[in-house]
Amino acid sequence: MSKLKEIISYEDIINYDRSNILNDFRNWPKLSLEAFEKPIAIKKISDYKNIVFCGMGGSAASCDVIKDWIGDINITIVRNYHLPRWVNVKDLVVAVSYSGNTEETLSCYSEALKKSIPMVTISSGGLLESSSKKNSIPHNKVTSGLVPRAAFPPLFYTLVRILHSMGIVNDEKFKEAKSSVQIFTLLSKSIFPETSFNQNISKQVASFIHNKFPVVYGSEGIKSVVERFRKMICEMGKWHAMADTIPEMCHNEIVSYDLHNPMIKIILLRTRSEASEVSVRFDILKSILSNSKQKFMELQAPGENYLENVVSYFYLLDVSTVYLAIMNKVDPSKTKSIDVFKNQLEKKLQYVEKLFL
Repeated sequence: MSKLKEIISYEDIINYDRSNILNDFRNWPKLSLEAFEKPIAIKKISDYKNIVFCGMGGSAASCDVIKDWIGDINITIVRNYHLPRWVNVKDLVVAVSYSGNTEETLSCYSEALKKSIPMVTISSGGLLESSSKKNSIPHNKVTSGLVPRAAFPPLFYTLVRILHSMGIVNDEKFKEAKSSVQIFTLLSKSIFPETSFNQNISKQVASFIHNKFPVVYGSEGIKSVVERFRKMICEMGKWHAMADTIPEMCHNEIVSYDLHNPMIKIILLRTRSEASEVSVRFDILKSILSNSKQKFMELQAPGENYLENVVSYFYLLDVSTVYLAIMNKVDPSKTKSIDVFKNQLEKKLQYVEKLFL
């Protein structure tokens, strides 16, 4: 373990985290509070059948949490170029793109604009902001200058405020959301480099999965967390990962543990709010993993309620993937393959230029 402590020294953090993405995460407490202070723009509609979120990557992660958290209304999240065929003027479309230039989101926005479907948009600028203003679509501008995948607090809490103002998030849920920002301040005291390895859960998670193939399991109720962590291991840590939810994995993937696999490390994400039947499944799964001699780490989310559990997991696990990148000796903020891909895409498709904006 002494080698690990050398890998995540201040010198290596400065050397590899050249864009200082850790500072973006340090600012989550401040960014969360700011999101409750900025003015918001909403669409005044008396009734709607469905809410359709359109977003990609980190922008869509905030929508995932909304869907898991609210649970009792019809929410669809579109990670694609086109709206579902059933979307019509009786629905509400919410386009979320931190940069404001995500072509899949702009494509959905363009289709909704053509069909005069009620809309609200969120971005830090870009084409989504300019087109919204041009077409009198309520636009909500969030703090700019962040690495997009570190922009969860302004995007999520702006969404909460929009939906509360429209009567979609009730007062009790809104109070829960305002209270949840305190968890960022609490966690910020223990997950950053100045906190030693033994007291730092984010460092411990990074250490556990380093140089192994991480597999993440959590309940279906926190699917947003499970998927976020898998994707952040890939995008931030520049490493492969797998993930699944319980109870689904108990019907298929669990059979893979009939044999010991020395290449993988398993992380179990628990919450106090998980259903009792899910807790029993976790207990049986741990027994099977132990019998198979598979190494696993079990985490319990900080926080007193569901939303605090979710946002605290986002915080400590996101920061763990920054450490993972540094241990892999890469800049966590750089996304070389995405940049290459987008450049090729623009040359071959020139998609955005053809949209109705």
